[in-house]
Amino acid sequence: MQPRKNRLIRADRLPDAIMDAAPVNEMGVVCLFTDYARKHSIRIETIRTGYPDCIAWIKAGGKERQVRIEFEFASRNFRQHKHDPKRCDWIVCWEHNWADCPEHLTVIELRKEYGLGFNVWLQPVSNDTEAQYSTRLAKTRKHCRWSVASGAHEGDLVLFYHSTPRKEVADIFRIAGPLFMDGDGKGSFAWNSRTRDWFANLERVARLESPVALQHMKSHRALKDASWIRNNLVTRAQVTVDWMFVRELIVARNPELDAKLPQECGTMRTVRRSARGL
Repeated sequence: MQPRKNRLIRADRLPDAIMDAAPVNEMGVVCLFTDYARKHSIRIETIRTGYPDCIAWIKAGGKERQVRIEFEFASRNFRQHKHDPKRCDWIVCWEHNWADCPEHLTVIELRKEYGLGFNVWLQPVSNDTEAQYSTRLAKTRKHCRWSVASGAHEGDLVLFYHSTPRKEVADIFRIAGPLFMDGDGKGSFAWNSRTRDWFANLERVARLESPVALQHMKSHRALKDASWIRNNLVTRAQVTVDWMFVRELIVARNPELDAKLPQECGTMRTVRRSARGL
């Protein structure tokens, strides 16, 4: 009998920070903000349990200005918690994933401050409709406008999985600007032209001369148990925690991309060990 596999998640280590590893919850964001505040000469007046979480002072024009701060692990949690944006000035978070954040709110995304500033998304595309999206994407040479996950943001990588009939990852793009809402998708590459969707301008990073097939990922020692693999890549998925292994497959088949594809990303690193090794 083969040993049962366990999937362990470990936060990335942070260089030159008060915390050894990246935060995994809101309390970690609060702790890391004290380090950020010291480095940027921000004076913290109080941190409390009520809303907003923090009152601080920043230098402005030779004087000090008060800022009201709410801590969130991910910026979109601010909306989910139904906070009143009129009573807040800053959102301090680890990851900024709120595309339609009110313009007056300043978002401090700490992961960018500590060099872990992008996520990786795997997005299916097919020729199942008259639009022939898979073919159109494959022909894109440098830039295009495409629908993306609402939690994505500028700098993220998008791996396009051509679901039919190829069943392979063959194109890698980077989100080259902020997300924006499209009204109906007409005349664009909207995955569903009948609904509103988030879009971004993308720039090509690489076209895989030797694509990575679904079967390659299902056979990989560290990827075969991932939920997005078990779901056969039918929906947009954030695969940041598995990027090191996906990258490993890509580079094994396309060695020329080793220097071109970034290695570090996101907030987590995935480690797999057998039960005997724990």
